[in-house]
Amino acid sequence: MFKIRLASLNDLQGIAKVHIDSWHTTYKGIVADEFIASLTYEWSKERQRYLIENEDTFIFVAEDMNGNIVGFASGGPERNNDPIYKGELYAIYLLKEYQSKGIGKQLFNAVIKHLSTNGINSLLVLVLEDNTPAIKFYEALGGERVKEGILELEGIQYKDIGYGWLDTSVLI
Repeated sequence: MFKIRLASLNDLQGIAKVHIDSWHTTYKGIVADEFIASLTYEWSKERQRYLIENEDTFIFVAEDMNGNIVGFASGGPERNNDPIYKGELYAIYLLKEYQSKGIGKQLFNAVIKHLSTNGINSLLVLVLEDNTPAIKFYEALGGERVKEGILELEGIQYKDIGYGWLDTSVLI
């Protein structure tokens, strides 16, 4: 059993652990090892702090029965002024041992419900093209492949794919 709730500043250490540890397992072989090795818990804490403190953005955490944060999802307004998609799922991360247990779907649902309460019922998420498990996850949730782009990390370019939902209210 897992509890999904809005994050607070007290959760930053747990969120950072999930974030960085997930990068090491999810993106190995997809993103340059040097980039992954350069990521720190402190960098992640500051990045997540901004999302919690900003009134337009938010993070939901997934806790196990012992209160340990095992995953999180962040979201808010779409960041590139897309004319169609008004909301964005910025990220979902789960510790490897908690993947494929339905927690990602619970976090996704929490994000779309939260956006809906703010009048946002369309959603976009960007995923690296080589992240096949994430692509399958978003497609299983009904996401449509709607765009392609480039993500640059430390001078290396990676292709990303945008998945969109025109009306998330039907998912709630």
